[in-house]
Amino acid sequence: MTVGRAMRLLVITAAVVVALFDVTFAPRFSLPRTIEQADPDQEARFEACFEQRDAAIHAEAFGTIDNPDVQRDFINRHRETARRECRQRFPERTITVDAPLDVNVLDFDFRWN
Repeated sequence: MTVGRAMRLLVITAAVVVALFDVTFAPRFSLPRTIEQADPDQEARFEACFEQRDAAIHAEAFGTIDNPDVQRDFINRHRETARRECRQRFPERTITVDAPLDVNVLDFDFRWN
């Protein structure tokens, strides 16, 4: 393959990539390290608890209250209580994870979803 042919192929490939993708310069570099993150199992239990209570709160509000403003107030007030109670039941837990080497220069997002 000649240099001229390789350059033409590179230009065509670059044009196709730019036409099909949004290219974003997003540099990121981090060495392997140990990090603390939220325990996904515990967070899933918390979310399930909250979703169950939230569904019950909505069912009670829509089944017993006719005024939309009162419904909204009732839901907001009880959601905060439900969130606190579920968090007490399933407190935040962290786990230690070994994060790998992370290198990124460009992000490609398909233009037409």
